[in-house]
Amino acid sequence: MTDTMNESTGLSSLVPTVPLDPIGAPTATSSMGGTPSPLPLNDPRPQPHVVLPQRGLYYALLAGILAGVFTALLTIVLVLVFAATFQAARQQIAVDRLTVKTALALAGVELLTMILSLFAGFVVGVIVGRIAVRRRLGFLAGALAGAVFSLLIFLVSLIPSYPGNLAGNGATITTESLVFAFLLLCLESIGGGLVSLFGTWVATVKHPHYLRLDG
Repeated sequence: MTDTMNESTGLSSLVPTVPLDPIGAPTATSSMGGTPSPLPLNDPRPQPHVVLPQRGLYYALLAGILAGVFTALLTIVLVLVFAATFQAARQQIAVDRLTVKTALALAGVELLTMILSLFAGFVVGVIVGRIAVRRRLGFLAGALAGAVFSLLIFLVSLIPSYPGNLAGNGATITTESLVFAFLLLCLESIGGGLVSLFGTWVATVKHPHYLRLDG
């Protein structure tokens, strides 16, 4: 029995022991003879504080107004470029004989205008996302651009000689026309805001501010 106890004592002396800190956590002793340090268990890194740019609202409003004016001017230029198509459509509508060729030409112009407007709204969202970061400001810029665009197009349509007036005499201000213009303004604002919001999301998807919120 004495031999067995001596063998167990000798084996235990060969097994290295890990010192414990006062709270019972294992410690690691430096090979250079330093003081033991607690082993890191869970060491979450502190999230850095992200400072958002100042005057974001100002830049969003400015971008929205400029985008709305630019899109309206672009639409007017396209209508003037294809003035012959609109003139032919006006004459055919007056006698109720709109041909398929003219209708397709009008649809092509409208489709081109819509694509350019969507692209402009997306670019505005990307710019606001790069400058102001906040996504809600991107939506605000797009909504403002849509409202400005709709308002300018409505004012231009009051001009009788404007080629875009298929009726021929310009838009008349009535209660029905004002209600329709208001509904169109709301739709343009919502659509522009959503497109611009998508552009802002694309620009800020990897920004530290939103990575911290998502994490």
